[in-house]
Amino acid sequence: MNGKHAVTSIQMMRFTFVCQTGIGVIALPTLLAKEVGHDGWISVVVTGLIAIFLAALIVVLLRRYSDKCIFDITKLLFGKIAGIFINTIFFLYLLFAASLGLMVFLIYLRITLFPLTPPIVMAPLIIMPSIYMVWEGMKTVARFKYVTMASYIVTILYIILIIKDMRFSFLLPIGEAGFLPLLSSLKTSFFTFIGLELIAVFYPEISDKEKALKYHVLANLFSMLFIAFIVVASTAVFGEKLLTVLNIPLFNLSRIFNAPIIERVDIYLVSAWFIAMGCSIRAYLMAAYYSMGKIFKVKKSRTVYAIFVCVFIGISLTTGDINKAFMLLDILNYVGMGAILLLIICLILSMFKKKGVVEYEQGV
Repeated sequence: MNGKHAVTSIQMMRFTFVCQTGIGVIALPTLLAKEVGHDGWISVVVTGLIAIFLAALIVVLLRRYSDKCIFDITKLLFGKIAGIFINTIFFLYLLFAASLGLMVFLIYLRITLFPLTPPIVMAPLIIMPSIYMVWEGMKTVARFKYVTMASYIVTILYIILIIKDMRFSFLLPIGEAGFLPLLSSLKTSFFTFIGLELIAVFYPEISDKEKALKYHVLANLFSMLFIAFIVVASTAVFGEKLLTVLNIPLFNLSRIFNAPIIERVDIYLVSAWFIAMGCSIRAYLMAAYYSMGKIFKVKKSRTVYAIFVCVFIGISLTTGDINKAFMLLDILNYVGMGAILLLIICLILSMFKKKGVVEYEQGV
């Protein structure tokens, strides 16, 4: 366990929660409205329960191998050569996840606050705090999640303020979409829960591993509740027909409340949420950089880190079109689902291949 990367289970819980909700929740209400109308919240709840179950299985796998992360486990189960290949794919997935997150962040900034500023100028300024924190280690990144929680508190309080503008009749009748459309929408909802796999990267750094299962389950539970809260609020304010034509419903919600003294409430709320988006990107950036060291045995070097950051920024600047960005995110989300599937396969294989497995008397 490295001192700069050591975290507690509670810190890992916040890390996972922010990673899942920072970016994915912004457009989700619209995507679900297109698929299942006003029943989007049902899809979120069902998917959330599935995510909780998968999160628990992943921690069970990790506990079977004590202080090993996914990069060690794949080598034990598939052999060194296949393990390195799988780990490299996993690293590229994490790097592209961070880059595409920054890409979407830049697009939202252009749409909302800085329409004339070139992305190549904004990108380095946006990620400057991330560059410092990731260099300092997982402990620093995880501690900053305390600050991020303020964004969620502000958002929840704001939505409570606009309850008077909601029409809950927009949510009725419950289940009108039907079983098959709801079943099909689970894929869309599940994309938002991508991030639950990151515990497999940082598991060796968790200081109180006996609590990891409890808090990883709670992380996914809190994500489910928050995402469902946003989907319900968006549907109750806009209705399913209007919701289908909104690109960023979470930001559109910020324009509902009028405050005569502070005026543009939307600017404050959008700015607050940008903190959460930045932390979501930072989670994957931290995972990618940490993984690079674990897989390729790269020693900490400013030169290597500078190259790593430049590649990260370069990928994020490949397109500024929101439709292309979301198309790339869809592809990445499928890869994320593959990463979670890989962890489940590793759990199953660990039942037969006992090399490296630690048997606990209390069970797993």
